[in-house]
Amino acid sequence: MNSNDLAVYVHIPFCKKRCIYCDYTSTIDQSLKNEYLYSLKEEIKMISKKMKNKRVRTIYFGGGTPSLMNEVYIEQIFKTLDSNFNLSFLEEFTIEVNPESITKEKADFYKMIGVNRISMGFQSTSDKILKSVGRIHTYNEGLKAFKILSDFFDNINVDFILGLPFEDKETVNNNLEFIKIMKPSHVSYYLLDYSHDTPLKFLLETKKINLPEEDQISELLDLIYDQLDNFGYNRYEISSWSLPRKECIHNKYYWKNYEYIGFGVSAGSHIGNLRTVNTSELPTYLEKIKTGLQPQEFTNKNDDFQELIETLFMGLRLSEGLKYDYLKQRFSDELLNKVLTPLKDNLSDYLSLNGSIKLTKKGMDFSRFVFENLLDIAQTNS
Repeated sequence: MNSNDLAVYVHIPFCKKRCIYCDYTSTIDQSLKNEYLYSLKEEIKMISKKMKNKRVRTIYFGGGTPSLMNEVYIEQIFKTLDSNFNLSFLEEFTIEVNPESITKEKADFYKMIGVNRISMGFQSTSDKILKSVGRIHTYNEGLKAFKILSDFFDNINVDFILGLPFEDKETVNNNLEFIKIMKPSHVSYYLLDYSHDTPLKFLLETKKINLPEEDQISELLDLIYDQLDNFGYNRYEISSWSLPRKECIHNKYYWKNYEYIGFGVSAGSHIGNLRTVNTSELPTYLEKIKTGLQPQEFTNKNDDFQELIETLFMGLRLSEGLKYDYLKQRFSDELLNKVLTPLKDNLSDYLSLNGSIKLTKKGMDFSRFVFENLLDIAQTNS
């Protein structure tokens, strides 16, 4: 990677309906679309002035539901990026889509402006599960959308979530059957996180909805791991599987703690040792841009210790882990020993330490335990 390489994320927060498990910054108020588009373009122009030597390698339009926006909306954002950044080295251009908003015309347009990777929120093949969490598409609509997209793109990620209400072995087997037959190039299989303040958490606390037991989830995870391996997918990150040469380049910029910049409400950036996050309040974001201010609610200049901890937090998510040579280029031996020695002493069953530091299979399955230990080291030395 060249030191001037950069990944770009654009957050489009608009949805037709919010899912009950979602804690991302999103809104169903479509009346703010035009003002938000103006603000996005202004932020891109504002920030790009400091990035003249940067080469954009990846672009990712996430949300929200970017595919809900009409073609002119997406085109204006892309043209603003193209006018203010160097896109001549662009390798990967991803847009997130939901099945109900996909048409042949949209797929054709995405292809035309240079999108070469699609990420589709599928979540489940069970209509019962989809309805229970507020998804507004059916399995058949998802299948239809996937087939439309497959006519235009050979790089399609499909998102699934494990542990939703009514999940059981049959629903997981049906998800796996879809993957086996349709063969998306990339699969993200996330474990449901219900710790955030969402409608789902409220329903759980008031016992109006139930989730599968932990033992059942553990068995289903083993089933998923085994079957995706049998289907020829490589688990290159804790929740990510790909066919050969179809790993997500953009997400690797996050996991390797490379430089990236985010535009839009709640978007984060990491440039040098500086980490920033934009405000998650949409009215505040719009007002700050209108007055010519950067819309950040969090800014922190990491010291080398913080940067190392964050690099390990992210890099250990990858099955390849982090090479020692790479770590030594960025950090002193003293600092590395300060963090890596207690990891080696306490987590020998969970970490492989041969030319690189990476999670073993047990470590991948119990990654939360590893990260908790890493957090303890960070707090002890802070």
